[in-house]
Amino acid sequence: QEPQTVGNMGEVKKGVYQYKLTSSGSGWTAKPFGEMADGLAECTGATAEEVEKAMYDACKEASGTEKEFTFANDMVSPKVSLFTAAIEAAYEPK
Repeated sequence: QEPQTVGNMGEVKKGVYQYKLTSSGSGWTAKPFGEMADGLAECTGATAEEVEKAMYDACKEASGTEKEFTFANDMVSPKVSLFTAAIEAAYEPK
């Protein structure tokens, strides 16, 4: 029997997925931005690690990939970081 595919018919939405994380003091909020922002869920959590896992899961779901992927989560100030995941795509900063 053929395996079932869900959502986008098994086609991976290749691209660079990005979030901007901000700390409010009581937790973290991650808002999607960039070319692949449509369909990405906003993520919140008590710790940066909790939000990082939520962003990874959101990117995996939005892209439809079954593969593991790498990402960078770079602090740009004590209360802001930028998360970038390149899913079956090369990331070239502009």
